[in-house]
Amino acid sequence: MGYFKERLYQKYVILFIFYFMSMAALSSLITVYMRGLGKSGSEISFILILSNIIALIIQGLIGYSNEKWGTRKTVTIYVLFSAVISLGLFFFTSNWLFGVVYGLANAITLGLAPLFDVLAANSPYRFGQIRLWGTVGYAGGQQISGIIYDFLSPKSIFVLYLVLYLLSLVFLYLLPKPEQPAASPEHPSEKKEEASGGNTIRNIFQNKLFITYLILAFIIFGTNTVNTSYLPLLLTDTGAPVALVSTTLTVALFAEVIAMAFSHRFMDHFTNKQLLLAILFLSGTEYLVNFLSDDFLVLSIATVLTKFFASGTFIMLNLKMVSTLLNRKLIATGTAVVAMLSRNIGTIFFQLMAGPVIDNVGLNYLYLILFVFTVLASVIALLFKVPAQPKERLFS
Repeated sequence: MGYFKERLYQKYVILFIFYFMSMAALSSLITVYMRGLGKSGSEISFILILSNIIALIIQGLIGYSNEKWGTRKTVTIYVLFSAVISLGLFFFTSNWLFGVVYGLANAITLGLAPLFDVLAANSPYRFGQIRLWGTVGYAGGQQISGIIYDFLSPKSIFVLYLVLYLLSLVFLYLLPKPEQPAASPEHPSEKKEEASGGNTIRNIFQNKLFITYLILAFIIFGTNTVNTSYLPLLLTDTGAPVALVSTTLTVALFAEVIAMAFSHRFMDHFTNKQLLLAILFLSGTEYLVNFLSDDFLVLSIATVLTKFFASGTFIMLNLKMVSTLLNRKLIATGTAVVAMLSRNIGTIFFQLMAGPVIDNVGLNYLYLILFVFTVLASVIALLFKVPAQPKERLFS
């Protein structure tokens, strides 16, 4: 842990803590906040769907902007824009106005996160040594949000978001300016690989294994995101106060910290299929417990033991899977395609089901649907003939 004493490492730590803490302040309790405004399950679902539709557009814009301007300028422009837009959260309550404002702020905050992952990957340190502090920050933001929501006011979570969001921008400028990688001569093997694999978007959609992975990621991202949105509601519906719910989610989130911290010990040692099936098993177990139980303690234990280890591992497995299935020159494009088609559209698909299910049969039955889809994904995963490992070790 000698690197922890390095000034540069400390700057990375503070940047990632502040940015992901702001993300938690904005989104971790948003369904509880909207329930407090008197909105029904269908109205909450509508706002979250609107947010994801906006995210589809924003994701592409951020990618284009990053190629044109670079990471630092892109983050600066989008952070300042969304900070101004998010002021509307203090004033608007109608579904459309609140939905558009929250959608823009949340889409930009989430859309910039992959750029921070790139910062972590390109830093002088291992990816897990940097990225785990983002999870720590998210956990801290979730905990603080629950406390100030109960003891100050619900709108105080938006104040916390703005303060941390702008502070993260300050610490971004304390890091060395990201440099463009220098061009290097291609080795014959690289030319051969490019010629056989191709490096255009068309080659991605001609890759049958990658298409299968898009379907799996569609289910995993979609069910996990909907679970993240509605889990605070499920826990508060047991009668638990918001602060206690936030504490539970914070404790559970440290499983993701553990996954990130020890990624070099298991991500390169287990095969893609083994990791995929483990994630689906943990997620399916959580969804089944959430359907069957309405006891706060039982739900909390299931959340702590399953949710965030599964989601944290899948964040890393997604990068590993894309690296396995695509030419390395297509990895950035491939992850963007997964984000747009699987994560965003998958979330919209499951959100469209969530509202009517919650209003007509109850929140618990939403988890039965998530469980059924997870079983379906497990069957597909068992038949998925994915290579065991990428050509390069990513986490060791």
